[in-house]
Amino acid sequence: MKQFLLPCALLLGGGLLAQTPLLEEDFESYSVGDYIGEASAVWTTWSGTTGGDEDGVVSDEFANSGTQSLKIFGAVAGGPMDVYLPIGLDEAYEVSFNIYVPSGNSAYFNVQEDLAVMVGWAFDIEFGSNGNVSLSIDQQVNAQTTYTPDSWSQVQLFMDPVNDRAEIYINGEYLNNIAFDAIIGGLNLFGYGDGTTPGLYYIDDLVVVECDDVLNGIEETELDLAFGPNPAIDFIQLTSNVQEGQFRIMALNGQIVEEHNVVNLESGARINLDLENGIYLVELNSNGNSTMRKLVVNR
Repeated sequence: MKQFLLPCALLLGGGLLAQTPLLEEDFESYSVGDYIGEASAVWTTWSGTTGGDEDGVVSDEFANSGTQSLKIFGAVAGGPMDVYLPIGLDEAYEVSFNIYVPSGNSAYFNVQEDLAVMVGWAFDIEFGSNGNVSLSIDQQVNAQTTYTPDSWSQVQLFMDPVNDRAEIYINGEYLNNIAFDAIIGGLNLFGYGDGTTPGLYYIDDLVVVECDDVLNGIEETELDLAFGPNPAIDFIQLTSNVQEGQFRIMALNGQIVEEHNVVNLESGARINLDLENGIYLVELNSNGNSTMRKLVVNR
């Protein structure tokens, strides 16, 4: 049984090398047919048992670069493949990779909130056989986009435990910025799929690298937002450098508690509040830009 501590020490040991990837994996250094958890010092499986049906295999069927990739599928005797990359970082890092889903198949993966599996799920992403990509939190769909089967798609996960935020991009398209209040525990590649079609997909060119502050990255967009009072009691007054947009208030777990289409922002728009005491995130979206701030309610 492979230990988690060795891979985590390997990843964390590179933390002083800013912008130098802590891990780059193109699967070219293995032999076709190798079990990745058995052949690699970093990869393992959900149960920790490598070299069997649960373990992913190195394949030359498809590749984004070179000639090889990691194949994950569900049609194995012992159940779907369940491959795990323990990460264990508590600063802002990007985990990115390319994924290929053949037509008629689907893909699923999740990010764990702890080094040990099953302690907590941060979020799940599903590539359905219908060409839809769904981001879910606690089994509730949070955002969706599309992808093209039979072609390589890029997944970028910007995760920032310091500011408790994560930002997800698919093929360079912004999908959502969500609450992320734990360490970057690990990446779980599961062969189950979308639940209606077979799970089968390929992973290539995976990189783990330091990234910018995710929350600050939102605040530095072209869209401006100011509001007050903060702390608030039963209302806030919004102003912005745009005339109108969509305004959302979210709990720290990512749940949307209020949503408004607002106008007259340049002169000021009043939002009446009916919220419990606590800390919230407010987000303004307009013309493809977004910005986010913290709101305190103290009634």
